[in-house]
Amino acid sequence: MRSSLVAALLLSGSAFAAEPRFATITATACADSKTQLLEAAKAQGLALSEDQIGSLSSDTGNIVATSIAGFEKVPDTEYAKGVDVAFVYIDSPDAGVPAGYYRVNVRANPEDIQVGKYKAIATLVDKDGKAVAQRATRVETFPAPLQAARYGSPMNVGLQQQTIRDYNLTRFFKTVTIIMVRPWGTLVIDLFGVDYSDYYGF
Repeated sequence: MRSSLVAALLLSGSAFAAEPRFATITATACADSKTQLLEAAKAQGLALSEDQIGSLSSDTGNIVATSIAGFEKVPDTEYAKGVDVAFVYIDSPDAGVPAGYYRVNVRANPEDIQVGKYKAIATLVDKDGKAVAQRATRVETFPAPLQAARYGSPMNVGLQQQTIRDYNLTRFFKTVTIIMVRPWGTLVIDLFGVDYSDYYGF
């Protein structure tokens, strides 16, 4: 079950700049966006996982994201204190936040942290340290760490664009999720504030 979940997340979630199902940006623009993300993080004193930087450009907007360096080594019990997990650039009218760079901090209630699936909250923090928005997050903690030799990199970050239908209101929402897979578990963070956990049953 766990292996299937990880495989599904990696296959469906790793939407990097060259993936054909999204409108893509040029190689030069992609490189520029990654460089700018690294520079913005450095200005805030943050080190990033450079090899995990992903970009998405479509009618939804422009998103660039990666994990905070060292996050793959942090046990999930630390979510009770709040953990800086990612650094993102968001420029989209559907996101509900000003265009800019955000540190993503995830916190879960101590009583919710368990082996298995549970909910948490991701806070988008701007360059001035201001909490700009909170986003729904789904966590799965594994009973034992994944073996990097079996699954490849100890950290995998993907971006996925989706359109979710609200069956009660008969309307559609565009959303982008950042999917993070690491030895201790997975994170699915909704960057646009559309909590569709009931849609998927978790």
